[in-house]
Amino acid sequence: RVTEMSNDAYILSGEEAFDLLENISFSSDYYNGSDTCCSVPPCTSKSIQAFDRVFLPVFYSLLFPLGLCGNCMVMAVLLQCKRSLAGTDVFILNLALADVLLVVTLPFWAVQAVNGWVFGTGTCKLVGSIFKINFYSSIFFLVCISFDRYLSIVHAVHMYKRNKSHLMVASCLVVWGICVLLTMPDFLYLEVKQDYRLNITLCSHNFSSNTSLRWKTSLRICYHMLGFFLPLVAMLYCYTCIVRTLLRSHGFHKHKAMRVILIVVAVFFLCWTPYHLALVANTLIDLQVVGRDCDREAVLDIILSITASLGYFHCCLNPLLYAFVGIKFRNKFLELLGHIGCVSHDFLHRHVQTPSQRKDSTWSETTEASYSGL
Repeated sequence: RVTEMSNDAYILSGEEAFDLLENISFSSDYYNGSDTCCSVPPCTSKSIQAFDRVFLPVFYSLLFPLGLCGNCMVMAVLLQCKRSLAGTDVFILNLALADVLLVVTLPFWAVQAVNGWVFGTGTCKLVGSIFKINFYSSIFFLVCISFDRYLSIVHAVHMYKRNKSHLMVASCLVVWGICVLLTMPDFLYLEVKQDYRLNITLCSHNFSSNTSLRWKTSLRICYHMLGFFLPLVAMLYCYTCIVRTLLRSHGFHKHKAMRVILIVVAVFFLCWTPYHLALVANTLIDLQVVGRDCDREAVLDIILSITASLGYFHCCLNPLLYAFVGIKFRNKFLELLGHIGCVSHDFLHRHVQTPSQRKDSTWSETTEASYSGL
């Protein structure tokens, strides 16, 4: 309720004043990666816009062919022996599929960095949702791999035997289903919006003005917890127990195939940790826990672009890790090239190691069953 005073001023009730301030302060969902407060003059976004127009198209143009070809190679190698895929192999196959789908969205974001979003609202919802689904699925399948190794080594329980294919399929469907549910807010609220400060159209969330900050903060917390911190804790626990069990039984040297999975998980967190730390800093600015400073925010915006790109680069690294660390995967890839006529039989004879030639890799019966795809 507004009360008119004799000096032509107006007094708002406390609740109305709060609503008005919230509407003014957080009317935009996209602003330098953060919302702005009415009490602080708007910061210019020219520096990050100029940086993104050059950096993102070039970097994404390199990631797209590398990630697409590398992960398709992983899928081809695994699918050629689909009748003998173990549980870990099935999860790696789904991990490669998630990386392929994530990489496919990169050209859309590269175009947005240069010309704004020109593909329409429907494509915005679809591409944004696919991107988020496959980010979550990548981390969740790494957790599944870690849990499978934990059960088989620490508790000697083999959940995903080859004769239990229905259990593998059910687990993968549950993971994909959870990822779709977590992405529903993106599908519902992603829209093409005109950002008047940047003078560009963007594919971004369009929440109602009086709930913008609340929604954004809630999604950020969900993103941090489910997409990074909780999986990190789960995998650290699993691999700590695994290493302790192997050392206690003096069997660590018999599980050299474990190095592939350990390196894959370590690389994931090395690639994504800087981005999440930068995003936490950005969230603290949004919540006004940290004071606003235009120069500092401009640097943080550039850091967010670089660290996010480092995270996307992770999609290209797994195939390289399999090829250079996993002896058995490398052998199967060379055999696949031989089947399609890319290399000669003499080349295969010289470079593909037989079981008797690679005793140092210690592919015992247990590891053979557990890591047939690596």
